[in-house]
Amino acid sequence: MTNQTNSTENQDIYLSDVSKKVKGYFSRVNDSFFDGILFIRKNIIAVVIIVILGAGYGYYKDMTETNYQTKVFVISNFGSTDYLYQQVGNLNSKIYDEEFKKTYGVNQSKKIVKLKIEPVLDIYNFINDPSKDVYENDRSYEIFRLISDNGDMKKVIKDEVTSRNFNAHLITITTRGFVSEEKDIKPLIDYLNSNPYFKNLQKEYIKSLDIRLAVNDTTIKQIDGILNSFPIAAAKSTGVVLNDHSDINEIIKLKDKLVKEQAKNRVDKINYTNIVKDSSMSLNMSDDNIFSGKMKYIIPFTLLLVFIAVMKFVHYYKKQVNKRKLIITG
Repeated sequence: MTNQTNSTENQDIYLSDVSKKVKGYFSRVNDSFFDGILFIRKNIIAVVIIVILGAGYGYYKDMTETNYQTKVFVISNFGSTDYLYQQVGNLNSKIYDEEFKKTYGVNQSKKIVKLKIEPVLDIYNFINDPSKDVYENDRSYEIFRLISDNGDMKKVIKDEVTSRNFNAHLITITTRGFVSEEKDIKPLIDYLNSNPYFKNLQKEYIKSLDIRLAVNDTTIKQIDGILNSFPIAAAKSTGVVLNDHSDINEIIKLKDKLVKEQAKNRVDKINYTNIVKDSSMSLNMSDDNIFSGKMKYIIPFTLLLVFIAVMKFVHYYKKQVNKRKLIITG
């Protein structure tokens, strides 16, 4: 009975101590909050000035120094993929080299802060090229399958060496503030298309393409003539089954291949107008991060924290000085 009474008393004492600590905590919080009110009241003019100036400067930073991204999809022609990657890397390393930009006329607006290039991974079109026959496309697929036997296909495709086999690539241009396609982006594309060696290759590729277009058109006309001279009705009247006529079947397959090749050739004719052909572009997309558009809040808040810290330090310093004066005079 005595033990139970002592246990109850101890529990009451513990609860009383906890209650006192909780009350003390809330009392300190209340005192700190009221001290903050007194601090703001005492320094209201300084606080208002800091908030106004900080918010104004933050708003200016949000408007002028927010990062944006421009994405340019390009096609590398004439075996220029390695050259393209090297030149984009070169441009990125010379973003702040004013002499380089002045010499080559590459974007003197100082808005571009970063360039990045990566392949557009299009494995399906790579292994289903309409200009190739079934066997060539199967061989392309087998190459990827064999390469990926000892690893993940996705990793193999994204590998830097493997991925450069794709013709389409994405250049991401990070800028500070809005940019103009004509004034800011076009000079970069023009620089990538200024290499004399690839310009000469371009001329030869176009000549060769024009020859293939003409020869294929002629061949298709000749095939049409052969097919027209072998009407289905005549084949039936003579008892010839078209499916069993291997020569005609091969001619039809050849025509089908040539038609697909001509379609690709005409697309190539458009792409061959540049060494690095820009196919599409998305300008000034917001490059969001945790600070984007929030500087109008972050800067005044940071300045207030600095101001409070300085005032606290001054108060502490004065308090310690007065304390030592009392010790000396005492």
